[in-house]
Amino acid sequence: MLMPIVTFFERLLHKRILAIFIAYILAVIPLFAILFFFFNQTRILFSNLPSVRERINSVVLTLSNWSDQKFNLDDNATSSWISDNILAASDISIGFVQGSLQSTTNTLANMVLIVVITYFMLLYRTAFKNFFLSQVNSNKRGAIIILLNKIQNLTKRYMLGQGLVIIILGLLIGSGLWLIGVPHPFFWGFLAGFLEIIPYVGTSIGGILPLFYMLMVSDNIWQPMAVVGLYIAVQQIEGNFISPNIMGQSIKINPLFIILGLFVGGFMWGITGMILVLPILAITKEILRSFDTLIPFSYLMEDGLARKKDIFLEQFDNDKNRIFNLFFEERQNP
Repeated sequence: MLMPIVTFFERLLHKRILAIFIAYILAVIPLFAILFFFFNQTRILFSNLPSVRERINSVVLTLSNWSDQKFNLDDNATSSWISDNILAASDISIGFVQGSLQSTTNTLANMVLIVVITYFMLLYRTAFKNFFLSQVNSNKRGAIIILLNKIQNLTKRYMLGQGLVIIILGLLIGSGLWLIGVPHPFFWGFLAGFLEIIPYVGTSIGGILPLFYMLMVSDNIWQPMAVVGLYIAVQQIEGNFISPNIMGQSIKINPLFIILGLFVGGFMWGITGMILVLPILAITKEILRSFDTLIPFSYLMEDGLARKKDIFLEQFDNDKNRIFNLFFEERQNP
């Protein structure tokens, strides 16, 4: 993602190392400053997070008393169910949020390591490219160069598109929270926009954090419920209109592969792996599409797979697209 910036300054200054450092100054340092601001503000706002349990207890008991009077329910049975279920669930949610905040230091340390590794990858990128080209015949090197250019354009489009999505979500959610009366509305809005980088998980956390905050500071129940409704509505708009039109179909991966990717990425690299899973899957799909045998796998990863279920028998029912043929031929001709 940094390569377009590095390439521009390298053509201008004819010094690769200097171009890399300028790219970091223009891209990485502001990004770190933004991330540090959000992490620091989140720690300050949720420094007394355990008090949420008492607030939830008060709100839920108020609702239970109202329902007991309205529907003539047993007071003891209702309070017992609340203590066994709702309050226990709140403890799990609070623990999850606290654990996420405590992992901030490890995340920042990993990001510093990523910066160092990225520096050397940018410095040695021509050698890496020539190595890959040397591994194929000269008549196929043109296809490899085209593939590398596609990957570069894909990452550039992802970076620019993701930035635009963050700005739109920040303004949209921030405006909605301002209308609801939530303190610091645009902080919460842009925090949710940045968390959207992690598919599914990030958008959920982006809604949970202001919900807990409003449970602490609000004197009524309609504001926390309005926050939930706002995030559900914005998530539907983002998933169906904003991202498809800005990011394009090349970035769209079906939910099954995203969920599996989040599990594997989170297990291997933590939050960093969950952030990188979507561009890695999109790049993998582009690479698979460059080889006849692997093209069906690239379509298996695409979004809208249920609508395209017949494409495999209609377009790829031939020998050149059957990877298992290699296995069966080896078994038949030992």
